Amino acid sequence: MVVAIDARRDGERWTVYTHGGRQRTELDAVSWAIEAEERGAGEILLTSMDADGTTNGYDLKLTAAVAEAVDIPVIASGGCGGPEHMYEVFQQTEASAALAASIFHYGTWTVAKVKDYLRDRGVVVR
Repeated sequence: MVVAIDARRDGERWTVYTHGGRQRTELDAVSWAIEAEERGAGEILLTSMDADGTTNGYDLKLTAAVAEAVDIPVIASGGCGGPEHMYEVFQQTEASAALAASIFHYGTWTVAKVKDYLRDRGVVVR
C-alpha cells in the first residue's frame, strides 16, 4: 500500500495537509510517515506542497527527514523543474524515486532524455 503525504513547512516541522493540500491537520509529517509504516504502508509518496508546481526543486530537507525516519521507499514529489533536481534529490537524500509532472506535461523534457541524464550520472534507472 502506498500512503500519500502532502506536507507544508510549519516553522521547524512539516505539517500534513489533506484535500490536495488545502486542509491542515495537526499531524507532523515525519511522525505520520513513521506511523504509516507501522500500520503497514509499503511506500510513501511525499509531496512538498510548498515546492509543488514551482519547478525550483524538491524540498530536500523534508525528503531527507522522512526518508531517514522510515525503512520503506519514499518517492519525492513537488518542485521538479528538470533532471538536475532528480539527481539532486537522489544525491542528497535517501529517496528511492522521484516524481515529476510539469517537465513532461509542458514538453520541457522527455522521459528518455531524463533517463539518459540520470544514467550518465550513475543513477540506476528502469
